[in-house]
Amino acid sequence: MRGEQLNDQNFLEKVYRFEDRQAGVSLIFNPDENIFTYNAYCLETHIMKELFTVEQEYLEDALDLINAEFGSWELVDLSEKSSGCGSCAAK
Repeated sequence: MRGEQLNDQNFLEKVYRFEDRQAGVSLIFNPDENIFTYNAYCLETHIMKELFTVEQEYLEDALDLINAEFGSWELVDLSEKSSGCGSCAAK
């Protein structure tokens, strides 16, 4: 397992990535109850298909689930592309 994991400070900016798969936690707003819940998910990014999703009432539960299931994958910033040159100097 890697040192850094998803936590309450980085879950909106980081995801786990392995090949064309991405796992993380997103927010869901329920306007009828005026509350947020948390979606622990894994998706196939190439075909945009959801492979795994569990709605959790508490952020800690969603983070624990994702870290336990996908914590061995690479933790990356959402702003990073899954392929290509991240340090390209072309303008």
